[in-house]
Amino acid sequence: MKPLFLAAALALAATPALAAPVAYTIDPTHTQTTFEIDRFGFTTIFGAFTASEGTIWIDEADPSKSRVEASVKTASLAAGDPTRDDHLKGERWLNVAAHPLVTFKSTKVTPTGKDTADVAGDFTLNGVTKPVVFKVKLNKIGVAPGSGKPTAGFTILGEVDRTDYGISVAAGVIGNRVGIRIEALAVAPAQ
Repeated sequence: MKPLFLAAALALAATPALAAPVAYTIDPTHTQTTFEIDRFGFTTIFGAFTASEGTIWIDEADPSKSRVEASVKTASLAAGDPTRDDHLKGERWLNVAAHPLVTFKSTKVTPTGKDTADVAGDFTLNGVTKPVVFKVKLNKIGVAPGSGKPTAGFTILGEVDRTDYGISVAAGVIGNRVGIRIEALAVAPAQ
């Protein structure tokens, strides 16, 4: 009877439901934070923030217990033209000198499918914090072939209204809605 009890105890100890969420660090070299905004109805301007960081805590047994805290450096903005970049980084738009980060801290994860979730949280832009919901797809989770480390990849979609964050330059002429797409790679310590 003792061997059976020991085997059962070991099996329960290894059950993922008892495991705590695993912290995955966002890999800035393999994460792309992009945005799009309408310009006078003629074209859509695309841009990216090239410096990101943060942590994603993944609970595979209960994804609703997962969470994220992430940021991008506003000075890392690149929108395809140096003059435009300087303009967008200036006081009338992002004011990177006063507001060096855009941040997101989740408050709720609601699974919507096997590998999808709505992730609600506090989004801070231009010193203003508002609730936002991102649509998140877990592309893959597993051991990366090169590093041998646990790795997770995500596609994250959402949008904000820039005027909600005090950025009202040419409101209604240049699009108020800013589409956001993030391709995020996050890595946990080797096991």
